[in-house]
Amino acid sequence: MFNLIKMDLYRMFHSVSTWVILAFTVGIAFFCTVMTNMDLDAIAQDPAYAVQMEEEIQTETEGNEDREMGLYTETDPEWVIGKIDAGEFISSQLVSGLLVLLCVIFAAVFVNAEQKNGYIKNIAGAIPNRGALALSKLAALAVQTAVMIALFAVSETVLGFILWGERFTVNVTADLLVFFGTQYLLHLGFAALMMFLCILTKSSAFGMTAGILMTMGIFVPFYSIINRAVYEIRPSWEFDISLYMLDGNIGLAGLGADADVMVRAAAVGAAFIVLCALFSMLILKRRDVR
Repeated sequence: MFNLIKMDLYRMFHSVSTWVILAFTVGIAFFCTVMTNMDLDAIAQDPAYAVQMEEEIQTETEGNEDREMGLYTETDPEWVIGKIDAGEFISSQLVSGLLVLLCVIFAAVFVNAEQKNGYIKNIAGAIPNRGALALSKLAALAVQTAVMIALFAVSETVLGFILWGERFTVNVTADLLVFFGTQYLLHLGFAALMMFLCILTKSSAFGMTAGILMTMGIFVPFYSIINRAVYEIRPSWEFDISLYMLDGNIGLAGLGADADVMVRAAAVGAAFIVLCALFSMLILKRRDVR
């Protein structure tokens, strides 16, 4: 098992797609920081713009059912003249789902690459338990996800100091560590889901498309239909299926969220990781390698 993990890590770090994704991670971090700075300049020049943004933020946080489709980040109007906390700033970017897109793309490309180059066919016959192949890929995805989140946070922090100087502050607190840990589980949960879909369908296109659509919030109307059906059956049961899905928790598990929200989000991320790994192992055990 340890040798399998080493081989997948070697394959990952010697793959061009890995470094391309890391370059895009830095690029997106810089883009988000620059766009936030432009938003702050616009707020400073037009107070009415700040009022509009506050109303939009309030509307978005009134309830999970009001979530909009697509990706968007929030700029706190108080950052115009006040201190900009690095944790709050990075949180506003991660909960938008921008980094999840890169995790989805990388996982689909990495997992399905071995189907094209014959890697799995050459090695599967020498492994007593083919299910271990899924665990080794999950270990590689876990490392890549951690590197991406760390690189994204560091890139935004560096550019934040460059753009805002002393107004940009870094405070490492327990809440910040809990936030990063929860977001890591959710992002890795997305990567594990892509691994399962790619192994199931033997297609990176299917897994990547499904992951992107999920990240963009395309499934929100379907969640509403399910919630309505449950309500018709049991009106007293306040059920929201999105609270038990990855995309429904990414945006909720921000810095400063309630403890029960963070616990539920971490549990959802961990559950997806475990279940997707188990199902992937089962498929690899039963499927003939070709």
